Amino acid sequence: MANHRQPKRARRDTLPPADTDSDGDGDSDSTLHPILPYNVIDHIVSFLPFMVATQVCKLSSAFKHAVNFSRSLFFGRDVAVRLTRDNLVKILNRAFDSHLGKEIFTFTLHIDPIEVETSIDKWLRHCANKEIHHLDLYFLRFGYTLNASTVAGFTHLRTLKLVHCTLELPPQNNFHSMSPLQHLILSHVPVTSDMLRLLLDNCRRLQRIHLLHCGGFSRVEINAREHRAFREFRLAACKHLEVLVIDSPTIRSLYYSGPVPRIRIVEAFQLTEAYLNLKPARNRRYLSASELERLAVDIPNVTVLTTSAVIPEALTTRFRGGVFDEARYGFLNLKELQLMMEGGLFCNPYDIVMLMTRCPLLERLFIDMEDYNFECGAYWELHQMPKLEKLDCYFDRLKFIRLKGFKFLQSELNLVNILLKKAINLEALVFVTPKNPHTRLYRAYVPHYSQLFLSWKASQDAKIVLFGHTNDKSRVRPIHSKSWYR
Repeated sequence: MANHRQPKRARRDTLPPADTDSDGDGDSDSTLHPILPYNVIDHIVSFLPFMVATQVCKLSSAFKHAVNFSRSLFFGRDVAVRLTRDNLVKILNRAFDSHLGKEIFTFTLHIDPIEVETSIDKWLRHCANKEIHHLDLYFLRFGYTLNASTVAGFTHLRTLKLVHCTLELPPQNNFHSMSPLQHLILSHVPVTSDMLRLLLDNCRRLQRIHLLHCGGFSRVEINAREHRAFREFRLAACKHLEVLVIDSPTIRSLYYSGPVPRIRIVEAFQLTEAYLNLKPARNRRYLSASELERLAVDIPNVTVLTTSAVIPEALTTRFRGGVFDEARYGFLNLKELQLMMEGGLFCNPYDIVMLMTRCPLLERLFIDMEDYNFECGAYWELHQMPKLEKLDCYFDRLKFIRLKGFKFLQSELNLVNILLKKAINLEALVFVTPKNPHTRLYRAYVPHYSQLFLSWKASQDAKIVLFGHTNDKSRVRPIHSKSWYR
């Protein structure tokens, strides 16, 4: 039988008219005759990260210019680790020199800035001319200054994220250029109290501020009473901080990790989550319990709370105004409580249980007990333990308990005893062994503890599970991660 060769299809490398029918019929190669019009594909490609868009455009010469309209110039760590700095600079120069679009939504850069400051200045000027919306500069070391004139050119900037960078703000009479700013994230950036005040006074659309490893201030005041959109403030590892004041009726999320400062939160009735990892500093006096007690009073509506042991210690029964009395506070909406015992001085099971009695809607309890032993001395044995045994309070909403770093000490077993007896609708209790290799649970003891827990639990359907710290398969985890910043 004769061998008939099919005629080659004509290749089309030019854009068809906008009204071209794209049903697949005709002479052009089907791979170059998509269902969507070319101008729509060009528009879609422009939203892809630059390096991805470059690869896509290699599929057909019909799309080779689409990358020149890229809105996402993403050169983050994933890109930087695959290229030498010289090659990265060449690609960036080519990307900006050939860019034909009217705007750039995102510019992300991960680079060592030393000796390429001039190139960075040029790229940022291009960004300013292209109405940049989101700017993320991660410098591997200090050496670059984002000067005031460059910042003043970002008239459409909504997100500013800087790492290892010096930031200069424009003068007051030219600060209107930053008014669209919504998200400010600074890490390892020198910041002063005056800079914060200037930003808050002029950027009324701010929604969140993150200050991580920032120096230059001992007092932070977030005066956002006139801001309608402010929602989140995070502060961590700012070792010189002594005073923190939050005055925002719209704030909903507060994260703080560092030495115990004087904290005042004013009328934050919409605050629903708080992360307060307060660490007593050796070179600073211990903050009075009354001030920490006032902090608990300032956040009555939180639904998720992570805190260190200093809070239950401050809220314990003590002399108040010359009278030995309980603290007057309540977390009436709290559903998840995470306690980090590191840094505790005298916290014991009584302090934890008393805190839980002020949380009537509590559903999930997480306690991290790594390297901490409960302080259970004579006062515990004579006064606190008998009071717990007579406690007429049940945690009927509590469904899940996770005790991390559990060492099966008698003081820890006392806590488990109370929890199992009072959590009448408990679904699961999870133990996670400590990371310390010298702390081990011998297999011979397992049946004894199993029988002990079974005799204590009020909820017959509750599952009790033990995981090693290297094989923790518990599915329920706290909402707040301890590693939310680096």
